[in-house]
Amino acid sequence: MSSNSVKPWSITARLTLLYIVSASVILLSIGWYLHQTLAETLAEDNRQFLLKEIQLLRSVLQEQPPNLKELADEQSEGIGRYYSRILDENGRSIIETPGMQILSTSAQFPPPSEIPETSETVNKISGARTFMLMSAWSMSIPKQTIQIALDISHETALLDSYRRKLIGALFLGLLFSTMTAIFIARRGLSPLAEMTRHIEGISATQLNEPLDPATIPQELSNLAAAFNAMLLRLCKSFAQLSQFSADLAHELRTPINNLMGETEVALSRPRNADEYHEVLESNLEEYGRLSRTIETLLFLARAEHTGIPLRTVRLNGREELEAICSYHEALADEKGIRLVCRGQGYLYADAQLFKRVLSNLLLNALQYTLPGGEISLSLQPAEGSATEVVIQDTGCGIAAEHLSKLFDRFYRVDPARSEEGTGLGLAIVKSIMDLHGGSVAVFSEPGKGTVIKLSFAKVALQS
Repeated sequence: MSSNSVKPWSITARLTLLYIVSASVILLSIGWYLHQTLAETLAEDNRQFLLKEIQLLRSVLQEQPPNLKELADEQSEGIGRYYSRILDENGRSIIETPGMQILSTSAQFPPPSEIPETSETVNKISGARTFMLMSAWSMSIPKQTIQIALDISHETALLDSYRRKLIGALFLGLLFSTMTAIFIARRGLSPLAEMTRHIEGISATQLNEPLDPATIPQELSNLAAAFNAMLLRLCKSFAQLSQFSADLAHELRTPINNLMGETEVALSRPRNADEYHEVLESNLEEYGRLSRTIETLLFLARAEHTGIPLRTVRLNGREELEAICSYHEALADEKGIRLVCRGQGYLYADAQLFKRVLSNLLLNALQYTLPGGEISLSLQPAEGSATEVVIQDTGCGIAAEHLSKLFDRFYRVDPARSEEGTGLGLAIVKSIMDLHGGSVAVFSEPGKGTVIKLSFAKVALQS
């Protein structure tokens, strides 16, 4: 099974696990600290008790001669709680408390020292009993060894019971933490559930129902804002798609109706070859119009969705402008319009697409410029390292309310002149400039002409 097929954990499960892990670490740390504190406290109390008893036995042994009766009395005071033994220089027992025989003279005790605090203190278990053992030299001459054992079975049992209770408390704490974590996670994620229910109720006809930011927690505000922005884009896209569908149907209906009408007229009665030839020529023009519309739409679709590979080269801008002007010079002379090229500069672009952009803009300017007017194409540096191509005409100009829609598909400033084009020329210009990573801007005033600026980066995008 591939890793991609493994279903990711839910947020509730992740939060619950993290909560349990953190609670476990906290509870374990607190339990370990309390256990160690209690164990150290008991051990220190027992250690101080043994040291005190060693000092008492040393005091008795310092008397000359040693008072064995006092020593026996001292040793007998703690019978049942602690045991002691006095060894001579040869390691033989001089006197010891009853019950001390269960602990051998050397095997279980640490080596004696002058300072018993530095002597190793160990725990030994004899049967079911636990002892704390300590050894020390006496301060008398000859030196004798004091061995003392403290029965700490009660403390050991207490610690064992404490550990069991801590484990039980930890288990119950984890169980409670798990239930609490699930409740908190679900409660905390309830705004997400509400957002999900709201989103599930949105359809293509209800794209104008965004999430209310006032009801969204702060942590989800960015998500809500992004979702509302997406809804706005979708709403705009649906509106554009609906408008595009209507415009496309209109654009295709006109030539198809023309074809059908002419064909029906031609078939209404018998005709000679010349009349049929005229009908076919007329139909061919409509076929050409349909073909150009479909080709343009396919170009726009590839540019926006699949991308068109660019063959970006360094172009001499002045030469390109002059070539375009030369190509359209005959049409301009026919309309009595003067074409002018100005400026010098280089830019990076796809040569064929660049020519298409200039040709579309120049044809558009020729269409709306009156005889005796002028159209200028110029190159000029822009901010940074960009190069601008400016197309300026002295035509009728465009009203401000149309400027933001000029690059929409099938949009025409003057619908009455729809026969003169498809309404896709400026949409192609915008798509080509987007492919190059550039921009296009329009400035116009009715009666004063129009200025279109194309900005190309120093190095265009590579595809």
